[in-house]
Amino acid sequence: MPETSVEKAGDSPAIIMQDPHVAAVVQKRDFIDRVIAASGARKSDAKPVIEATLAELGRVLSDGHTLAVPPLGRARISCEKDPRGGDVITLRLRRRPTKTN
Repeated sequence: MPETSVEKAGDSPAIIMQDPHVAAVVQKRDFIDRVIAASGARKSDAKPVIEATLAELGRVLSDGHTLAVPPLGRARISCEKDPRGGDVITLRLRRRPTKTN
């Protein structure tokens, strides 16, 4: 997530967004391993559930629905294209701020 900073220019504050960082790609195999490690479930039990969840997320978004799933956030489609026969869906994901204690 890009960091923000606030600078005061006169009486009104200006929010400056820094350049976003290049995102590392998490492959499906690594994602499944992370979920299994976080949940403590057995891989043979968790893998089909995770794959079904990912497939359903894809179907919901392809159908044009807004997805509200805490703690992931609210994902809504802001642009949808279909060049060369495949779906290209641009999402806006709004997340609640994390609690810092």
